[in-house]
Amino acid sequence: MEIKYSKKKQEMRSDPVMEFIIQAKDFFIGQSNVLMGIAVAVLLVLGGVMIYSSVKKSSVQKAQEAFGRALIAYEASSVNNASAAENLEKAVETFKTVVDNNKNSPQAIYSAYILGNIFLRQQRYDESITWFNAAVSANAQTGFAGASALEGLASCYEAKGNLQESLKFLKKAADDGRLKYRGPELAWKAALISKELRSYEEAKGFCEKIIADTVSAAAAYKQKAENLLTEIHATEKS
Repeated sequence: MEIKYSKKKQEMRSDPVMEFIIQAKDFFIGQSNVLMGIAVAVLLVLGGVMIYSSVKKSSVQKAQEAFGRALIAYEASSVNNASAAENLEKAVETFKTVVDNNKNSPQAIYSAYILGNIFLRQQRYDESITWFNAAVSANAQTGFAGASALEGLASCYEAKGNLQESLKFLKKAADDGRLKYRGPELAWKAALISKELRSYEEAKGFCEKIIADTVSAAAAYKQKAENLLTEIHATEKS
């Protein structure tokens, strides 16, 4: 009986398809514990992904709600009444909380950007620089804020009298495609600072860029750029 079974099994193994089935069967029987472990691991990973997605969705919702509360308080602070200062203080604290609890999220970037502007208006330049730095981001989801923070930094350093640093950030802002619509204005600011630094060649370059620009936004700066070029040429000859 054993001989017949062995012979039958040998015949089955001579068939490539049957041989594969037999080998697969032997493998699954021999590796059942390992495969069970893999299955459990896969389930844990899938469960983890689902939990992560759920937590992330919840976190995004919380960030949006907190950002919304901060915006409401910020808008209320613009109304000239007895509660304006209190509302602004509340907005600042809420924006800070959004940044602290939702690192790198669009809401955190926008919150940091608004904080930078608030402190810039209050002439608290070092604090403004801290928040503008936190707002700088290449993430496309942050829209203009991640790029406009560069211009905010330029304004802070100009106000502090550090024109070299201001020019550096203006150049970075001008090179960011998200601020293309502000290109002529950024070039004009850079031209003025370059002239102040006596970097005349650089100033002339910015002026020439404005004059050659065909976008409608450049129209308001073309005559100014031409006048500045004339002034620079006169200065160089004297």
